[in-house]
Amino acid sequence: MLGLGTAKREWEELARLDPLWAILTDTNKQFGKWDREEFFATGQVEIDTLMRLCGFNCGNNGRALDFGCGVGRLSRGLQSYFGEVHGVDISAEMVRLARQYTPSCAFYVNPVDHLKLFENDFFDFVYSNIVLQHQPSKEIAKAYITEFIRVIKPKGLIVFQIPYKVSLRCAMQPGRRLYSLLRMCGVSAEFIYRNLRANPMRAICLPAEDVLATVCAGGGRAVRWYPDRFNDYSMSYVVTKSGIGDYGIACNVAGSEGV
Repeated sequence: MLGLGTAKREWEELARLDPLWAILTDTNKQFGKWDREEFFATGQVEIDTLMRLCGFNCGNNGRALDFGCGVGRLSRGLQSYFGEVHGVDISAEMVRLARQYTPSCAFYVNPVDHLKLFENDFFDFVYSNIVLQHQPSKEIAKAYITEFIRVIKPKGLIVFQIPYKVSLRCAMQPGRRLYSLLRMCGVSAEFIYRNLRANPMRAICLPAEDVLATVCAGGGRAVRWYPDRFNDYSMSYVVTKSGIGDYGIACNVAGSEGV
């Protein structure tokens, strides 16, 4: 798939350079400064907050998918609420670390623009945060949204995040352009990252109307969409399969007025 090969190479490099920071880009934690337990604690807090807002109690609520799992920051938190937790990521190194850090979850390398390793109606819950915005193209992000709908059960719930626009500087992506140019010239990834503070991370956005149209075309229904705190212009969406009435566990999401 055009674009995903490059994205995979970039994320393999990020996974070796600074995996925890690549997942949670706190400037104070760059260059290996994340404490691992502190890092995973942020995932537990995020999942506990989300589950409370969605109305899930601790226990076995079925199967959950952590899309773009990285080293399993959110997968570990999801274990408190689901009997099975599956994580997918484009980077084999990220998946290797995830299996090392949280062996009780199932992790898979998925370097394609679909989720065909899972059958239809497989999951009770799908979550993706700070992932779709790093896809190589809007078309690939839309393809994954469509796949979320395919793999969710008829009464399951999908929650995902993607910015509805990006700043001019973010759109220009000077750091990524410098990184890519120097890598093409044979400069080491380590030197570029450590000395020039450049990295290959990219950013895209999808206007809310494009997301909603994609959800509808994929057989889903957005029951809530709302600005969130994850980054500038970020929007989160709560989705079910179409034809499902207002599903109770989606109704308590804070700030959930459609815009």
